[in-house]
This record gives sequence, structure tokens and C-alpha cells, in this order.
Amino acid sequence: MADQIKYPYIPEGKIIQFVPEDNQFMIEAKKMSQTTGCSKQPTGAVIVKDGVIIGRGCNAGKKIDVCPRVLNGSKTGQDYHYCKEVCLQTGHSEVTSTNDAKISGQDAKDADLYLYGHWWCCKNCWDTMIEAGIKNVYLVENAFKKFNFSSSVGKIYISGALSIHDTTELKETYKKIAAVCSKICSNVYVPHLGGTDPIKNPEVSPLAVWKKDHHEVASADLIIAYVGLPSLGVGAELEIARITASDIILWWYQEEKVSRMARGNPAAVKQIEAKDEKDLLDQLDLFLKNYNK
Repeated sequence: MADQIKYPYIPEGKIIQFVPEDNQFMIEAKKMSQTTGCSKQPTGAVIVKDGVIIGRGCNAGKKIDVCPRVLNGSKTGQDYHYCKEVCLQTGHSEVTSTNDAKISGQDAKDADLYLYGHWWCCKNCWDTMIEAGIKNVYLVENAFKKFNFSSSVGKIYISGALSIHDTTELKETYKKIAAVCSKICSNVYVPHLGGTDPIKNPEVSPLAVWKKDHHEVASADLIIAYVGLPSLGVGAELEIARITASDIILWWYQEEKVSRMARGNPAAVKQIEAKDEKDLLDQLDLFLKNYNK
């Protein structure tokens, strides 16, 4: 299996090895991944020498609900400068664990690194590990399937009311939906974060908003639309999605009255009537794990 994986980058003469998820050192790497602030690809790593952990690290940083690389449509390996500039990371797990060993006065030469949460290592991480003298790099068995979040879904558009009533709470929910979507798609567009928010960006003309949102909807593979509040904009977006052959997921909360016109859209592949926000995100996450465009 490892021989069939095409890594975005791997140094000449280097290989990646694999261990089960219940490996004692991989368990420790997984624990480190749970301390990170990264919302897209939380990772953790430990450096082991002579059976002893001499360094620990994760891709920590500022907690951002939706990864800026996702909002930018960045592919794997691209635009890692956002990790430092926006998320304030000091480095990826391979780098921070190597630095941790160095700060502790440990020599990482001929040590092994165990990485949890990813399926490859970028050039900067490899350069750091090679300079430190790390001998072997271990990932989890089936890491490619487990942590490669690319899919046939090239772009997802989050649709929902923005102008009716106070949508502050809804906007936070839209961001959480985007975070769930980022597990399967590297390009998630959230309109109120894209420069056309009716509150933050009142200077943008109606025609400019129409052109921008029309383009974003038409170029998306999947539209996730909140239909619990009446919205002319959402209605227009649902019809654009149908015409451009995009799939649609409709969602609303129990007790909300939903237009039969919206629910009858033949492009709708899933309809979620959620008890609360947690139920919505859980149902959406489950559906997307098995969704293929």
C-alpha cells in the first residue's frame, strides 16, 4: 500500500514507515494531537530514542473555527504561511517536537519520529528532521485513508439567511458547518466571511453581491443551505445550484416551518431536521463521511 501512495513531497532515499494506532508511541502522538488549535488537520508527534520519548509537539496555535487555507481553497501542501500568519503556529508537529528535544538538551540523531494526524510530511518538516538526524518516520497504518481529507468534492458553499432579524448566532453556526465540511473539502465558501456580509460590508453594491455569490454557488459541487428562516437570497441560491447541477443539503431546526418549494428542489440529496446545533453537526458529519459527488 505504501508503495502506491503518491506523496506531495518526500526526499530522495527516504521512506515512511507505519505502525498500528495502538502502538505505545503512536498513542502518545495522538494525545499530543488533541492539544492543538488546528481545526483542519490536528496533528501530534513524539520523538523516541532508545525507547524513551525525548521530544513532543503538535501544530498548536490560535483556535480558528474555519481554517484560512480552507477558505482560500488551498490544496494539500499549499499556503502554509497562513498557519503562522493567521493561526500563529510556531511550526508543524514534526518541527515543534524536534525543537522540544533540542530545548531539553536531547540529541535526536538516530531517533525515530511518530506522527499522528497526517499522511505525509512537508518539505520544511523533512528538512528539519534530516538536519536533526532523525532516522525513521512512522505514521499510522492506513494514514492515507484516515487523514487524507481530499475528495471528489472540490468546493462547498454555505448558504443561509444573513439579512433577516439578528443572525449573529446563525453566523457562528455557519462557521461550525464549514469546519465540519473542511474534513472532506479544502475549499469551503462562507458568504459572510467572503467580503459580502450585509452588516460588515454595506458598501458592496447589490450587483457586486449578486455577481460574487452567483459565481461562488455556480462553481460549487455542494450547497449546504439553512431554510429555517425565509430568505430571498437562499431561494435564489437553491435555484442556481439546481441549474448548475450542484447537490444540495437542506437543514432546519425542529418546529421551524419550511417552504415546500425549497424542500421539493430535486437537487436536494439530504434534508436534516435537527434538534439543536450539536445534532445538526453530528448528522452532517455522518452524511459527509459517506458522501461522494
